Amino acid sequence: MRRLAFSLLMGGAAHTLVCWLILQWGFFRGGATVFYALFGTIWAGHLGLLLFARTGLNRRLNNPAMTEPVMIWCILTLLASALYLDQGRLAVMAFFFAILHQGVFRVRRRQVARAAALAVAGYALVLLYLNARGDLAQPLLEAGQWLLFSLVTLAMVLLASEITTIRLRLRERNGQLAELLERIQDLAVKDELTGLYSRRHAMELLAKACGQARRGAFLLAVGFVDLDHFKRINDRHGHLFGDQVLVRFAELTRRYLGDKDMAARLGGEEFLIMLPVMDMEQALTSVERLMSALRAQRFMAAPALEVTASVGLTVVGHGESPDEVLVRADRLLYQAKAAGRDRIITAGPP
Repeated sequence: MRRLAFSLLMGGAAHTLVCWLILQWGFFRGGATVFYALFGTIWAGHLGLLLFARTGLNRRLNNPAMTEPVMIWCILTLLASALYLDQGRLAVMAFFFAILHQGVFRVRRRQVARAAALAVAGYALVLLYLNARGDLAQPLLEAGQWLLFSLVTLAMVLLASEITTIRLRLRERNGQLAELLERIQDLAVKDELTGLYSRRHAMELLAKACGQARRGAFLLAVGFVDLDHFKRINDRHGHLFGDQVLVRFAELTRRYLGDKDMAARLGGEEFLIMLPVMDMEQALTSVERLMSALRAQRFMAAPALEVTASVGLTVVGHGESPDEVLVRADRLLYQAKAAGRDRIITAGPP
């Protein structure tokens, strides 16, 4: 809105001032009556465009900035005023280069070319019309000025084409840089294979969640998960298949854990899960559902394989640090393994 207002108001004021000076020097055909009628209409159009944008109706357009329509309108106002000038016509038409400058960085190459073609052709039609009426005092001079205007316009269009090409390349590179930055950020906080949070980021999230749990925001359940006999799976079926198992488990955590729950890969086949819950029973239900889904998974490369996991599940006690919680969850995990695996061992805070 500010850019549109600046373009119309400042450009319109400069255009009006130059034509008013030409009027004072006696070179405006029709005198003050025609001048005020013409520029009253022009300013009504300017204000109409501003009102259209101010009401938000421009958002319904394909290009809400209305750059090309504004350029065309301003060119038409220059051509309209050029019809009534006996002298200074080129000075008025030179405002077109300011109009073109406004659009170079915002519209496409063909839109710049359309605006230039309108200005050059419109200027020629104005001269032809005035010459047919016998109102051109110096036709050869006017033709020379039109030729000069056309050549400068052509140079501006070629320059605009180069600028547009550079702008598009910069936009493409900015997009690539944004994707690269997003990728780097993902690598910093997520495990590359599974897409789950990395160990380091998981520890940061756990520290924050423990602080919230200590303030009574919720009860935080923390679980260590270890896929059973994962080394045997790798040895029998290969590491690529083992990676498929890890990825499948990560997919299950996203499918069966809640939106506020968190899962992270600590390394190898070990995972950490955090669940904001009302009580231990709610946490146990969620983890049992996840473990049941894991047992039900089947793999084309090993149809008879049943993947299970052992889990140590606990809740954060009042005043406990993240390290204390992790030590207890780790101890519960080893109890689950010692008891035969494929089970969940739970314990509350001490």
